[in-house]
Amino acid sequence: MAEWETKRQALAELAARRLGLGDPAGLDPDERATLDREVEALADRADPTAPAPTDPDEARLHRAAAEYRAARQLRADEDNVRLAERGEVFAPEDDA
Repeated sequence: MAEWETKRQALAELAARRLGLGDPAGLDPDERATLDREVEALADRADPTAPAPTDPDEARLHRAAAEYRAARQLRADEDNVRLAERGEVFAPEDDA
């Protein structure tokens, strides 16, 4: 399992508990979609420079979200390098 997947799984477990969904492995498709949206939203909002919350559970969630966000960004950067090495580099305005 890649590092970003490990970090995402850890965040998903914490988010599932927070949402009262239980074990992420046993979720139905609707619950899984809800959890996936929550995980991505938490990562998008994560600010690694913000102070950690004082509540231990919220601090773990904050740390996991920041770690997943960083791992996700690293993966995107690595993907971009691979594309650049193959000469497949496009300006963002070329995306359609």
